[in-house]
Amino acid sequence: MSGPIETVILVVLLATAHALGQPPEGKLEMVFIPAGEFEMGTSPEEVQRLAREYGVHPSLFEIEQPRRRVHVNAFLIDRYPVTNAEYQRFVEATGRRAPLNWVGGAYREGQGDYPVTGVNWNDANAYAQWAGKRLPTAEEWEKAARGTDGRLYPWGNEWRDEACWVDDPACPQALARTTPVGAFPEGASPYGVLDLCGNVAEWTATDSAPPNEKRNWHWYVVKGAGGAHRQRYNFRCAAQAFSAHESRRHRWLGFRCAKDAETPPDNLAPARPTPPRPSPPTAPGPDLAAFGRQPIKIIPGGRASARLEPPFLPVGGFSLYVPEQAGAKGLPLAWGMKPEPSRWETKEGQTFARYACTWPGKATMTVTLEAQTDCVDLTIALKNLTDQPLTGCYSNVCFNPHGSPYFEDPERVRTMVWTAEGPVSVNKLRAGGRGEPMHTGWSVAAPDQPAPAGGTAVRYPFIFIVSRDGNFTIAQAYAAGSSVASNAHYSCLHSRPIWPDIPPGEEREVRGKLYFIRGGPNELLARWKKDFDVR
Repeated sequence: MSGPIETVILVVLLATAHALGQPPEGKLEMVFIPAGEFEMGTSPEEVQRLAREYGVHPSLFEIEQPRRRVHVNAFLIDRYPVTNAEYQRFVEATGRRAPLNWVGGAYREGQGDYPVTGVNWNDANAYAQWAGKRLPTAEEWEKAARGTDGRLYPWGNEWRDEACWVDDPACPQALARTTPVGAFPEGASPYGVLDLCGNVAEWTATDSAPPNEKRNWHWYVVKGAGGAHRQRYNFRCAAQAFSAHESRRHRWLGFRCAKDAETPPDNLAPARPTPPRPSPPTAPGPDLAAFGRQPIKIIPGGRASARLEPPFLPVGGFSLYVPEQAGAKGLPLAWGMKPEPSRWETKEGQTFARYACTWPGKATMTVTLEAQTDCVDLTIALKNLTDQPLTGCYSNVCFNPHGSPYFEDPERVRTMVWTAEGPVSVNKLRAGGRGEPMHTGWSVAAPDQPAPAGGTAVRYPFIFIVSRDGNFTIAQAYAAGSSVASNAHYSCLHSRPIWPDIPPGEEREVRGKLYFIRGGPNELLARWKKDFDVR
């Protein structure tokens, strides 16, 4: 039998392990949620109220409808999101690839008790199975957050700054900050579940759209908001704007696990001691003295991809998939058709890059990038190798600042288009489908066609993002276009140019620009009109 001294030592050891992010041996860091009904979702009246309150299109919230009473069986849910240290044990035990944002296969020193991020749905699901658990359903997650009183946020109906960490708009870089789990006890749900909002958004097991069986693609509901978010409507218990394709990996997206249970087990661990909150990180803004002095660097990647690095932006780069799609009516020039060859040709100085590839008997495509100090000129040429005219030609270039925290905009507040009412956030236009609500496209209006804010058309064939401090603007633009689009998950900008028909044996091209200009929407519009000779 242990004596008093041994008992005290054991208690101290268990408390120390728990403070370091390790539950006492044999204990589950989970919370029991009893069976029963709760209010889930958002009513049509609430959708309209939220749209008015925040000045966004109501379709942003329609995926949450209807507000309904849902019965959920009893279950256990992790008190905290899965941490880096916990995920590392999984990686070591299974040989699964480490998250892409780890360096050398290891998380950053001192961040073992921070939520793991940069994992897709399949990674999260594999971890849950390895741990003898599963991912929670959207219903379970929302009940654990909302309780049975229909509250707006996990902590209640009123916003509380001390309940979670939100993105700081004064910081020039959106660093997707996370904190040690449990650092915001004021944000606890009615059941004592922590970090449901403001640390990481979280994968669930619930489909957000019917799966595409042909491609074996799935979309899943994402709940909560992460450290790169600050719009209060995204912190609501009912929100699910970041629902996503299973492949998505982000610095602000993690997960927690759940488990079936009829009654509370007797081995549940108490909440950890509250860890200290880290100081907000600092990061440099643009080097204004370097702007306009050196051309943008073009760094070719794999097939059809490249990275753009403006010298005046010291943090991050810009991804380019050029083109992501191309073809003509009845003739998709898909990369899965294995054109040959498609290697990039470059010139010294990293200001020029070109590749050409051929789909035998169909078409040859040539892509050219030429860098200036504040833009990259883009040319796509198609040569018709068939004996029939190519009609309905198209191309779609993906230009995204996912790796540039100065521009990254996962909430699409600074992602903008021009309408009849001037420049507006795309959140004022109709949002997309149920799979990814903020993956959306809009047509470019004809000159005599109206393009009101809140509609489905835009005035000009370009889409742009204003930097966090409002000093710079990036855009993808053409002289004429058929549509523009964006996907909040990568903050990507798409603008589809209008192509001419291509007679047999002949070649046609379209020219566009990827802008990195100093100034805002008005400066961009003036520059576009000048460059493309638009009256």
